[in-house]
Amino acid sequence: MPDVIRVRAATNNEVAFLAWDIDGMIPGCLGFEIVRLYPDSGEERCLAAWVPFKGQRNPRWIPQDTGVWPVQKTFWRDLTVRRRRDSIDLRPEGEMIAYRVRPVGDMKPGLEPVPVRPDQVVDGKPAYAGAPRPLGYLGQGAVSPPIFLGQMFGKARVAFTNGVLSTQWMARALAEAGIKVGQRDKIAAELQSPASKIRAYLHGDVPDVLTSLMKRAKSEGGTVRLALYELGDGELCDAIIAAKDAVEVILSNSGRDDKTGKWDLGNAPFRKRLHDAGVAVTDRLFNNNHIGHNKFAVYRDAQGNPLAVMTGSTNWTSTGICGQSNNAFVRDDPAMAKVFNAYWERMKTDVFPPPASESAAGHVAQTQGVPFRKDNHIANPLDGATAALDGMTVWFSPNDPKRNKKDISVRPVDLEDVFARIKAAKRAVLFLVFNPSQLGENSIVDQAVAAAKADPKLIVQGAISDETAMPN
Repeated sequence: MPDVIRVRAATNNEVAFLAWDIDGMIPGCLGFEIVRLYPDSGEERCLAAWVPFKGQRNPRWIPQDTGVWPVQKTFWRDLTVRRRRDSIDLRPEGEMIAYRVRPVGDMKPGLEPVPVRPDQVVDGKPAYAGAPRPLGYLGQGAVSPPIFLGQMFGKARVAFTNGVLSTQWMARALAEAGIKVGQRDKIAAELQSPASKIRAYLHGDVPDVLTSLMKRAKSEGGTVRLALYELGDGELCDAIIAAKDAVEVILSNSGRDDKTGKWDLGNAPFRKRLHDAGVAVTDRLFNNNHIGHNKFAVYRDAQGNPLAVMTGSTNWTSTGICGQSNNAFVRDDPAMAKVFNAYWERMKTDVFPPPASESAAGHVAQTQGVPFRKDNHIANPLDGATAALDGMTVWFSPNDPKRNKKDISVRPVDLEDVFARIKAAKRAVLFLVFNPSQLGENSIVDQAVAAAKADPKLIVQGAISDETAMPN
């Protein structure tokens, strides 16, 4: 009888992805039961499932598991590896886990029955509508090699938010907090409250990663240089103030308010808090379409030597950590820290006149200078970096020497480098892009498609935030 012959899994600090091979079509197979294993403790937990068989319904969105509603594909994402299926608490990290995958079918004489683990009656009512469908195992399956569930990957610490969740889960979580879907002010307050379990569930480990270098500076006597596009979260602002004797901040402006036409209303109260607390702040106010889109920190030791970098996609706002899919990482590497520190210093010396007021619109004078742009036009190879980074290149923006670029046919140097690497790929091209260009040859989507057409054996896979960027 054919069976599952191989299982492979990978994980970050929030989600695990697994895939498996079979050695032939399995007669009568209705899907696969997936069990998460904890090798150190011997604990086993069958993964949650919400989608029933035809003829059954799950109107209350109560989870069963894959022994009741098996997975009907050969790959899966374990979204409950840290998140609990039935509450807003998080499981701890820092454990070794593995996965067992077994094929299942309708129960028949001679088959080992699949146990029904979840409660079949919840709050005095059946957990789901429709007749149960007893299942039996069609094979022994296979087990993945153990993997580490956590944030540390060598010298890198990496974390991801949980900002994109199912509507059903969010509705249940809000109900637990006494909030109805649609009560936007109450939801916003919940996401801003450090005491909120919903907030903690959504942001995961990211705030701790964002602020980790400031904590390190306080304990080791070092300093931190921050460059931020937005600052709109009280807890993160508090962390900066708590480290005020060891931190310098370059803070740009938030966007234009649609109702009032004023700029920087999002950052303004937090900017004032930093200034009032005596934090060393450089206000970098454009108040126009030029964006200081930075979100990084450099850690320097007591002698001023750059040693580590924190960066990623996360804006320092309640929405950034709770309402979006973002990441943050810290890397201990002097070569990488050196180039980020030099960029921070160039930014600090790129002085231009402030707008008429903090909320007034900026004009031509409020743009990033030509010397700054020219310096960013130069690649920053990480020669001599630690093993995983050695030979990589860091690029900074803006890197077009012209302040107002009008010729969109001219390709930026950083994109030129990226596209050259796509063309040179031998095995795979993997990409994740927010708001990709729709400008043909300057679009990473078009370049990835061209690479796939040129080499049918090349694996090309990516995710984009805007489907209109896809070619027709």
